[in-house]
Amino acid sequence: MSETLGDRIRKSRVQYGMSQAELSRRIGVSKNTMNLIESGKTPDPAVSRILAIADTLHVSMDYLAGRAKYAVAEAERDTAVSVG
Repeated sequence: MSETLGDRIRKSRVQYGMSQAELSRRIGVSKNTMNLIESGKTPDPAVSRILAIADTLHVSMDYLAGRAKYAVAEAERDTAVSVG
């Protein structure tokens, strides 16, 4: 089974060391709304919410949407590895 948007958000949030309550506070939604997004009960959350989540967790929107294998853009990974 492939990962859902909610699965990727949860995975990124946990790896970042942030609680669901803290993420919801930072992006300006209720804890219930964040829970619904992570559990997949909000099938199509607003792009502005996905962008806020991605920015807060320092991951790409493409990763959260399942369009990228890695949490950060390939160019960012390359830059981090080979500076100069």
